[in-house]
Amino acid sequence: MIYAALRTAQALLCAGATAVGAYAIWLPLAAPAPAPAVAVFQTPRIEGLGTAALDQITFAWQDGLPGWTLEFVSGEGSVAGYTWSFEKRIEVFVRPGATPNELARILAHELGHAVDLTMNTSEERTRWLEARNAAGAQWWPKSGAADFSSGAGDFAEAFAALLVGDADYRGELAPPPTAEQLALLRALASDAPN
Repeated sequence: MIYAALRTAQALLCAGATAVGAYAIWLPLAAPAPAPAVAVFQTPRIEGLGTAALDQITFAWQDGLPGWTLEFVSGEGSVAGYTWSFEKRIEVFVRPGATPNELARILAHELGHAVDLTMNTSEERTRWLEARNAAGAQWWPKSGAADFSSGAGDFAEAFAALLVGDADYRGELAPPPTAEQLALLRALASDAPN
């Protein structure tokens, strides 16, 4: 029995525990820092377009969104991009005839979702809605629905306006953000550009 207890203590020590007297104290090993965000491209043509789009993004997404992956893939239909929160993955669909400017706009919107998911609390989301005169609006869009009339979509559209301008603003919850609202957005997304 004593041999079994010693073997258990020995195993715990090897796994990061510290023995004190007759007790073993578990000290968890430090988790490794998440890797910087990366971009992947489905084809060389998509890589050229995606790289040109990324060159227009002023947000330091590699460091600001550690562990996230940006995927540029071929696409058809009406969906331009998705943000997969649990996988920490953004998909930008590159349709035939897409331009780097269009892809930068789509990417900026999806980055807004990633910033929201990574940096914002429910209190900060409420603060954003109040600043946008949309207090009480639903934050998350319904499953499978477009997000332009939700708080999350409004935040993402405002983030896109911050990064690439509001000429193609698509938000339905409120008009394009004011300078004061963009200042709040910068505070909520502390790593966002000035």
